[in-house]
Amino acid sequence: MKIIEWSRLILAASLMAAGFAGAADYPERPINGVIAWGAGGGTDTATRLMTPIAEKILGHSVILANRTGATGAIATQAVSTAPADGYTVLFHAENPQLYQVLGISPLSYDDFEPAILSVQGATVIVVPKDSPIKSYDELIKAAKANPGKLSIGTSGVGGQPWVTSMLLKKIEGVTFNPVAFQGDGPLITALLGKQLDVSGLAVGVAMQYIKNGDIRALAVMSNRPNPSIPEVPHITQLNPAFTESMKASGFFYGVFVKKGTPQPIIDKLTEAYKFALNDSKFIDYATKSGLDVIGLSGKEARDFVNNWRSQVSWLIHDAGASKESPEKFGIPKP
Repeated sequence: MKIIEWSRLILAASLMAAGFAGAADYPERPINGVIAWGAGGGTDTATRLMTPIAEKILGHSVILANRTGATGAIATQAVSTAPADGYTVLFHAENPQLYQVLGISPLSYDDFEPAILSVQGATVIVVPKDSPIKSYDELIKAAKANPGKLSIGTSGVGGQPWVTSMLLKKIEGVTFNPVAFQGDGPLITALLGKQLDVSGLAVGVAMQYIKNGDIRALAVMSNRPNPSIPEVPHITQLNPAFTESMKASGFFYGVFVKKGTPQPIIDKLTEAYKFALNDSKFIDYATKSGLDVIGLSGKEARDFVNNWRSQVSWLIHDAGASKESPEKFGIPKP
């Protein structure tokens, strides 16, 4: 019996050593990158700008593919079932932190390790350029006069446009008719085609359309002005009741791997994408898009995503839009 036990221990040690050796040489082949949102959206744009720069450090290509659906849960599930070897990487936003309370998926970022949180940003409320709604106050008046009738474009339950609608419901007491799209790209197309009354888009995604006069911006969902569109009022300027909710209402993008991935592999990905974040091209993109480069990894990144989950999960629950209480999943109330 002792001989068998020692054999098992030796085998386990050998496999562990082989794993660490493989991690030290990582990557030895191309990496599969799964983008949880469609082409042309914020996550997609940031990922496709960062990744070619990061490849200079990695020494191998990252083959990017968009895998949309269920507010990013299809991509999240796909990466969660792949081996924890760093060869399947998830490029996603904040959404998995809401999956449990919204009943979308049992997964959350507890099931992943953040190689890096790249940027965070704010949402801007927009309407078509020819909309009769000229201001935020007019939007609220129209929504109150037509409960549940104005169409709001979303990227699915739990996406930023949807969260924005929940904020408006909680603070202003207004409801909309949600129309879901597979990401910001098709949502913008519908907005430009005047198929929607209103939406909430990432500032970076909407900014050029705002500046070109293709859509009209009503308010930035933030406690402060956004330097890329300083002419657009921020929400707490229009209604101070939003102040507390704005502390964690924005979005973030990041690079994640399955939990259990060897730390040397995570470290290599962190190094590569931090290099990308410090590249002048990416900094210029972030500045022009009204994004804050945060570059968080390790414990700082985990604390950030968990604090965001606590704030927004309870906001959604208090607005009566959750399917499960955050308490069920041990999510502390802020």
